[in-house]
Amino acid sequence: MRILFAILIGGLAAGALDIGYAFVVYGPLSYGISPEQVLQSVAAGWIGREESRAGGIATAALGLASHFLIATLMAAVYVLASQTAKALTKNAILWGLVYGFILYVAMNYVVVPLSAAGANGHFASSFAEAAERLQKSFSEVRGGGGEDYPWLLWGTIFTHTVLVGLPIALAAKRFAPQSD
Repeated sequence: MRILFAILIGGLAAGALDIGYAFVVYGPLSYGISPEQVLQSVAAGWIGREESRAGGIATAALGLASHFLIATLMAAVYVLASQTAKALTKNAILWGLVYGFILYVAMNYVVVPLSAAGANGHFASSFAEAAERLQKSFSEVRGGGGEDYPWLLWGTIFTHTVLVGLPIALAAKRFAPQSD
């Protein structure tokens, strides 16, 4: 039961911090988009950008649910791994930051490019298309804001390391059962 609690607390904390960051940074600090549009951009991973924008509050709700599901799955991976690899909880700050960076790479270079939010507006439909998307993805720096907002790259890395990986690791340390 404590493992489940650690997963839920880690996922909720990481999800809330991450989406709060997105609301502020992609809203008033840069692009001026609304929280609804931020959430629709998450839903775009499932249904594509155009469909997500057209869906209004329903696609924003899909984005919110998807965001917290993904954050909770990220927490589950870490918490379950920490049951075997004790260093993950003994050095939770270090490994939480490392895990967050791994999540940054996975989300920005693998998950998003293969999703329906990618440039083609649909999931990769074949191994060849997936390989092409991944090759293109790893040849670019992702998560930045282009020339207008170059600091967004560092912000994206910050949010994944400090606001996602770290709370997950600290929840695992605090709430998951530890046996030596």
